[in-house]
Amino acid sequence: MRPRAALPALLQPVGRSRWGMAAALACALGLLLIVPQLQGRPAFGSALALGFVLTAVPSLPTTWPAALTTMSARATAVLVAGALVVACGGHPVALAVVTVVAAVSGALIDRVGATAGLAVVLIAVDAGPHPSIADLSAYAIGAGAVSAAWAVWWCSANTTAALRNRPYDAEGPAARSLDRAHAARVAAAVAVAVVVAGWLPDDAVGGHWLVTSVLLTIQPGRPATRTRLVQRLCGNTAGAVLAAALLGAHPVAPVAVAVTVLLFLLAVALRPVNYTWWAVTGPPVLLVVSEYPHWFPWYEGGVRLAMNLAGAAIVVAVVFIVPKAWAAFPRPARSDNVYKIQYKEGP
Repeated sequence: MRPRAALPALLQPVGRSRWGMAAALACALGLLLIVPQLQGRPAFGSALALGFVLTAVPSLPTTWPAALTTMSARATAVLVAGALVVACGGHPVALAVVTVVAAVSGALIDRVGATAGLAVVLIAVDAGPHPSIADLSAYAIGAGAVSAAWAVWWCSANTTAALRNRPYDAEGPAARSLDRAHAARVAAAVAVAVVVAGWLPDDAVGGHWLVTSVLLTIQPGRPATRTRLVQRLCGNTAGAVLAAALLGAHPVAPVAVAVTVLLFLLAVALRPVNYTWWAVTGPPVLLVVSEYPHWFPWYEGGVRLAMNLAGAAIVVAVVFIVPKAWAAFPRPARSDNVYKIQYKEGP
């Protein structure tokens, strides 16, 4: 009975697909990668695409006010993260502290979420050891392009609905109350991940995926975190195979861009249906976009899977094991003898 009860949370639909919005966003991502490639500036295209992806994922609302607020909050988080990465250039300890602070900020601000922490980690990798303030323009343009692509989809969706003589069925985002306990767990888990990542050898490939794994796994509440753990472990296994195949093939730039855009299309369209589909298609997109135009060894897909497993272990320890051990720790019973003595000696 237990596996059958867990099946809907892992594979079966919990929402509706968004192929129209995904197509608009995927086309915009393709343009951000292709145009700079044609101009001989693939690194600039990588920065544009990273700012775009960080602002667009995991999903966007379908109503104007909510979407505008969400995109603005994420774009601001990306730009602030980029500025902090520039300020921390050459200072790993300062960057580690900023990563933890960004993760906690995202946990407290619902519309930002994991974007803040992810932006610090991935921009630090994309910009290299000596980032400059001029690099921020590319991330800003990429983040702004999300609003343009969303507006194109919104106009198209409403025009189509009007021609069919029926109102467009918009979905608003679910509200979530402030959860300080969740923020504390995020702080502890990300801090551990940052420390462990810092212990890895300098020539290790993909150590930063340990931190991103923790950021994307830990959720408000233990039941949601438990479900996300299983979804990511299952989905990222398939995603690691896709990433290894893509990296191992060393495709030419047009093929790499086409595959990345296709995976992004699937990730955005199916993310509202079930997170497991994002766990399969999303990681290769983040991997390629954060490292494009360079190609890392094919086994980085496996390294990312290993980092995902290590991140899952950190989340399990922080969210489940440590609180249970703390609750089971024996505490001395408080004696009320003093109060009894004062009562007996009282008038």
